[in-house]
Amino acid sequence: MPSTLTIADVSDLVDQSIRDIWIKGSEKESRMFEQYYNVVSGVTDYYLKDSSISGLGYASRVVENAVIVAETPVQGFDKTYTQVNFGKILPVTKVMWFFGIQKRKLTAIADELRAACADMRELRCAERLVNSFSTNYTVSDDAGNWTATTTGGDGVAMISASHTREDGGTDWGNRITDGSTVNMDWEYDALKAAHRTAALIRNPKGKKMNINLDTWVGAKNYTNHHRAVEMLGAMNKGWMPGTAEHDSAGVITYKILALPWIESNTDYWWMFDSSKKNDTYGLQYKESQGITLDGPNIVFRTEEIQYRSTVMFDIGFNDSRNWVGSKNTNAA
Repeated sequence: MPSTLTIADVSDLVDQSIRDIWIKGSEKESRMFEQYYNVVSGVTDYYLKDSSISGLGYASRVVENAVIVAETPVQGFDKTYTQVNFGKILPVTKVMWFFGIQKRKLTAIADELRAACADMRELRCAERLVNSFSTNYTVSDDAGNWTATTTGGDGVAMISASHTREDGGTDWGNRITDGSTVNMDWEYDALKAAHRTAALIRNPKGKKMNINLDTWVGAKNYTNHHRAVEMLGAMNKGWMPGTAEHDSAGVITYKILALPWIESNTDYWWMFDSSKKNDTYGLQYKESQGITLDGPNIVFRTEEIQYRSTVMFDIGFNDSRNWVGSKNTNAA
């Protein structure tokens, strides 16, 4: 654990020959995760479990004097969200606070604690998406390593070719494919394949769903992000991306959500139907406590001054039918 901030650590703060000292802090507190997570705040239980019940299949023809065919719904899968407490403390000696930070009017440094929680939240949310092809991954932070489970209610990764159907019928998949190539690299043919993949997704009773992919997600300022902008620009002009042909005006366009917190697998890409970003489908953010900034707390024996920021939440998904994704490899 880092020691308390002392004059020896940042002696420039008490050096009167240095006229100006600036805080090179974090970016403005972000809530970008709300654009692709369904957010539920005010959670009051340590464990929060959800489930579902299916609708019914298609109605059947009834011949004269025959018994109408009966059908019952099926129960969906359970998913448990467990609240996790995140936080950070800034400890400063009394001498450093009075003669360095306070005198230099740098007390806003305490606000960095809020930013530490906000940036961590964006990173954890993006990491969960990056690891959407896996069932778990290792998270590393200052407290050590821990394992994050990334499966949904059916026990399968968020993006998979074989999601279990609730009624025991044929599996459904949301790994992008055109029928022969899987994990297609991002191009115009892959855009069409994404919509094809979504069109084949079945509901718990095996009925087709009306999924309308309207948002593209990828790593900000990497190749696929740039290409997504180029393709969208061409299609908005009625052009087919990458050619001189002008027959693409009927293709559904998309919003681009470029995430700066994607640090690995930067060539992965996803699309989702934002109209189904709700309690039932897609990524979920369950929060019991928003970001708080507490302090100052003064330690009686040492007069150390402490500020603290914490937040409690969990993330995950139960049913990812409104998402499709690709590793961009053109291979399984």
